[in-house]
Amino acid sequence: MRGLRRLLVWFGILAWVQCGLADPLAWTFTPDGWKPEEWILVKSPRWAYFGTWAQKEDHIQNAVPADATPDEWQGKRASDTYTSMVYGKPFAGDTRVTVSMDFTPHMAPLVVLAPELGLDASGRPEYREHFEICVYDQGVNCWHHVFKDGKPSWTKAAYAKFALKPDTRYTLEVQIKGNQVIVRIDGHEFGYFEAALPAQYYLGITGCEGLNRFYDLSIDGKLAPPKP
Repeated sequence: MRGLRRLLVWFGILAWVQCGLADPLAWTFTPDGWKPEEWILVKSPRWAYFGTWAQKEDHIQNAVPADATPDEWQGKRASDTYTSMVYGKPFAGDTRVTVSMDFTPHMAPLVVLAPELGLDASGRPEYREHFEICVYDQGVNCWHHVFKDGKPSWTKAAYAKFALKPDTRYTLEVQIKGNQVIVRIDGHEFGYFEAALPAQYYLGITGCEGLNRFYDLSIDGKLAPPKP
């Protein structure tokens, strides 16, 4: 009887781990709180620019052109503000991403989900189809990007409007539950159904159209099994 009880306890622990309830992966974006080599920098298929992060004492931020004004970061120089990365291993099934961030002056830090990565003509990682949950001063926009015949396009899949303040630290939580995307920030919550969500995907962050700071990030979910 005692042996059976121990066996049941063991199976319970094993099921708990397999269901993704083990400790999440977590990083602080201090110089010693993360390893850039564990992440993949990815460019947008819309522009030739390949962005990088600037490491600060307690955060990372997207590189922005010093010779441009904040208004130009969102206008004619927006392509020169785009920096994005995903964790180097894909996830499968339900996940929860939690990231602490702020932005200036109006936008646009975001969580990105990508089923797979492509390469540009120079062999650099580049997004194909991907999904963005994007924060800005008027709420959150959710974008579905597609890539067909070598050309990118995008549609707004969902949105919620409420005021968010620049230069104010917020925690964005994005939960993938089946085909539901659930978004939480600053006491607001909304969700939508996304039929195109893949079974496994890369997860990461993007800063664009302004100066965006990221302080910490955690991902609670299961890594996808290695491909045979």
